[in-house]
Amino acid sequence: MPSWIAGSRVALVALALLGCARPAGIVVRPQRFAATVGEDGPAIRAVVVAFVLGEARGDESVDTLLAPGADFIATGVPVTERPRLPGMPGPGTGSVMALRTSVAGDYAWAVASYGWVGSNPLAGERGFATFVLQRLPAGWRIHHVHASHVERWGR
Repeated sequence: MPSWIAGSRVALVALALLGCARPAGIVVRPQRFAATVGEDGPAIRAVVVAFVLGEARGDESVDTLLAPGADFIATGVPVTERPRLPGMPGPGTGSVMALRTSVAGDYAWAVASYGWVGSNPLAGERGFATFVLQRLPAGWRIHHVHASHVERWGR
């Protein structure tokens, strides 16, 4: 290998190392992502609960709670038709059993466990979902839902 190529490599490595160096006294700290709920919590909860209850009834009016282009993933599969929440095989009664929300600016996410009961109260189902919402001029709207059905043997 010619000496000028070897010298070029050494120079490139030296330049790269200099580019990585910080002036003395400067400390770089990783930024923590701070999420809060604050005054938006009740509105976000209301949207999620209304969507789950309406979806359990088969009520198409819950589509007004969706942002344009909202998408659904149910147990790992994209869903475009009702029911969009796994564990809701048809019209019935829904419930939200637990709901945790966080907000960061104009975006929020909610993690919910929900239930569904049809005509046979002994054959209820459960599911878990993560909702991603955005604050729009019309209020909080759902952009994305990723949900999974809880199998009977896993309860």
